Amino acid sequence: MDRPRRRTRTSRIRTAGIALLALAPIAAVVTLAGGTPARAATPGTYLVTLVARSCPTYQDITANLARNNIQESLQDLGADTAYTAGQPISPSVETPHQPNCTPLPNWQFQFGNGINGQTPGTNLSRVANPQSPPLTTVASVPLLDTNGNPTGSTIAGAVTTTLTSSQVTQAANHNLWIQGGTTTDPLGNTAHPNQYAFGALRCAIDNLNGDNVEWVGFPTGQSHVFCYYYAVALPPAPGTIRISKVLTSAGVSTPTFPFTGTVSYNPGGAFDVQAGSSISFTRDSNVNWNFQEQGTPGYSFTSAVCTSQNGQSTFNNQTAPVTFNTNVLVDVNLAPGDLASCIYTNARNVVDLTVLKQTIGGVGTFPIAVTTPSGPAPARSATTTAEGVPAEACTSDVVPVCDVVDNPATLPATYTVAETLPATTGAGSWAVSAFDCNGVAQTPALVSMAVTVTTPNENLACTFTNTFTPTGSITLTKTTTGATGTTEFSIVPTASSGQGDMADPVYSATTTQPGVPATATKVSGDYGLDSLDLGQYSIVESGPSNVPGGTWSPRPITCNGTSTSPTPSDVLVTLTAADPHVTCAFTNAFTATPPPATTTTTTTAPATTTSTTVPGAVAAADTGASGGGLAMTGEDVRLPLGIAVVLAVSGAALLAVDRARRRRRLVPVPVRDDRSPR
Repeated sequence: MDRPRRRTRTSRIRTAGIALLALAPIAAVVTLAGGTPARAATPGTYLVTLVARSCPTYQDITANLARNNIQESLQDLGADTAYTAGQPISPSVETPHQPNCTPLPNWQFQFGNGINGQTPGTNLSRVANPQSPPLTTVASVPLLDTNGNPTGSTIAGAVTTTLTSSQVTQAANHNLWIQGGTTTDPLGNTAHPNQYAFGALRCAIDNLNGDNVEWVGFPTGQSHVFCYYYAVALPPAPGTIRISKVLTSAGVSTPTFPFTGTVSYNPGGAFDVQAGSSISFTRDSNVNWNFQEQGTPGYSFTSAVCTSQNGQSTFNNQTAPVTFNTNVLVDVNLAPGDLASCIYTNARNVVDLTVLKQTIGGVGTFPIAVTTPSGPAPARSATTTAEGVPAEACTSDVVPVCDVVDNPATLPATYTVAETLPATTGAGSWAVSAFDCNGVAQTPALVSMAVTVTTPNENLACTFTNTFTPTGSITLTKTTTGATGTTEFSIVPTASSGQGDMADPVYSATTTQPGVPATATKVSGDYGLDSLDLGQYSIVESGPSNVPGGTWSPRPITCNGTSTSPTPSDVLVTLTAADPHVTCAFTNAFTATPPPATTTTTTTAPATTTSTTVPGAVAAADTGASGGGLAMTGEDVRLPLGIAVVLAVSGAALLAVDRARRRRRLVPVPVRDDRSPR
């Protein structure tokens, strides 16, 4: 990267740590300059006083809250900030802590609604969508309190402006920004040719980073805020120092290398350079700057080659180009307008054994153990998040360490890579399906592979591929219509399944109500249908056998919503990784066939008896399916038995009538004599 990355606008605002007032729009714009009578603030107005100061040196200016390489001054500043996070900028704090700085009239400020990079030819940030005209400081203006009311005093080198309704809305939405100078002239060269360099800017409650743009916001209960700009009364003479990092042999990872030095404004002068990239610093040419690489495990320093673009900068008092073959502190005497560049080269001094994991059929976490010639390496693991996308096995998810830091003393040397597969569950199991190193496939063992290193500092990338095989299952249901009964199913795996020589299961289902499915349960066998290997299975239903009084007929068999034309009583089911769970519904319909009635008439003296019988009516209640077939139970015989009972009762009634008639014919009836006594 060519320059340190700036904090985002959101992160800058959040660091303020203070509640903001919901701003009400106003319409007037009033500038209070010297000689203008001060008036009490109108309710609902919001004012900003912009103050400019000139300081003899950078050290006469206190720093903002964050000392880092976002800071845009050409030299580091003086004492640490006197503010706490979220504390509003105030003359009562600024004045005593910058005693050597003086008022700077005729200095410009410009509002905008964001940040738009840097002004070309400088390292100074600028606002986006600049608002015109710029605001210019005057000799003095009335000093206002936090509510915009006059205090009776004045403040020199300042200008006070009342925000427009549009600016109030921007401030309420965290979109009102201000910069020192203008977007095209950030150092005021038009009014002050080559006189000032940037020192610091802090505004309202934004006092975080030391760059040339700040956000304008209003704390709750406050309608007037201050912004302070500090210029250094030294002609700017910037140059650029660039530090780059390269590796002689690229590994899988691109580590960062730590440096320290006065060239960095970070605490302790610390900064990092990532392999294959660079970092640049715009600094004052009036002072010397230094830096030195810190040691990085697994890498050795090879060289640092320093050059000067215009030939004017020196390195450790040597004219460029200069090559350093040892890692020493590099002192740069930077020339104005020059690009002083140092390229650091490092070599990997260990075996780079990168272990990758990819999965098929699922994702998961897999512990990986690496044993080097000198012993076990730190434990690591790899977590895949998408099928077919390799994940690197590292020692930590927080600070990934993915390389084996070990260079064998003798060659060839053997490294062993082993993994722990997740335990088999009801959902399925994992297995190693492939293994390769540097693109050369090897025959996978169970969970452990050996890798041989033949050259020093060798880079190896080895990939385990694991495949998840789900466990299959078959669910069987039986539905009967017209009657209820019991049926059995035999499940036989074909050659494509892996159940081996185990005894195949037999399942049974009993319906208790017509039209209501019953789930089959295991009767016998060495394995169940809830944990099956993938493959093809034949399901054979026993029967059903017809019974006196009716017949059974099959209906289409439905498996996972797909109906098949029924064979006599079986179906083939294939369990696949894409479709490992199958439910098959078997349905049989019972049709009752009432037997024909037989009438027998027997005539005897003195009576004739007529009886009707239904063959099989009573026997049907005791007849079931033979050979494991579907057996009728209960209501299966109600219709024939009912007919028999009705016919029997009718016959008995006819016989009783006939006997009564015979008695009436055979018993004499006496003749009544009216003359007989009554």
